[in-house]
Amino acid sequence: MTIALSVAVVILGALLFVLLGSQVEMYRDIAQLRDLSGLIDRPLKVDVSAAVGARPSAYGLPAALDTVDAGLVLFLSDKCATCRTIATSLGSQFPADLWVVLDPANPRKDSEIKVNYPLEQEKVTVDHSREISASVGVTLTPAAIVVLDGRIVRAATVPSTRQLTETLRTLRGDPTVEAPPGAELPLVSAASRKDHP
Repeated sequence: MTIALSVAVVILGALLFVLLGSQVEMYRDIAQLRDLSGLIDRPLKVDVSAAVGARPSAYGLPAALDTVDAGLVLFLSDKCATCRTIATSLGSQFPADLWVVLDPANPRKDSEIKVNYPLEQEKVTVDHSREISASVGVTLTPAAIVVLDGRIVRAATVPSTRQLTETLRTLRGDPTVEAPPGAELPLVSAASRKDHP
């Protein structure tokens, strides 16, 4: 009886090992499929060409941005799950070089993100009428505009908190930042920090 039980345990252990191996292999296949299909969190360019080179305050953004060396304006919406995730990740460690423009689900009420998440209120603008987003050319969220030397430089989507963190680190000139595989449209590159208009 004990021999049969030992054999059964060994067989179940081997089966578990094979199933675990197939699970790992399946995960690799899924990761490869996501990479090939472009589902990895890659930023997409947002056309803000009409605003490039202009002072942010000319488009309704906070006047403090006109004097920053480097800053990022993050556009978030109450209707966007990724936006809520990003807002949660900001928490009490709100970056000094980040400003947020919120698009409320109900234009007559304050943004749920502003009310429910611990954002630095002085750096949050609620775009009740969506005038700021429309004037700059941001039509989807989450998106971010890069401001260098008080001028709007470029914009792209921010598909994840990881992408936001990497963008902020690059904006600050962190030399340890590496572009994610296949990232063709980074918000900020080392070259753009030196050669911006």
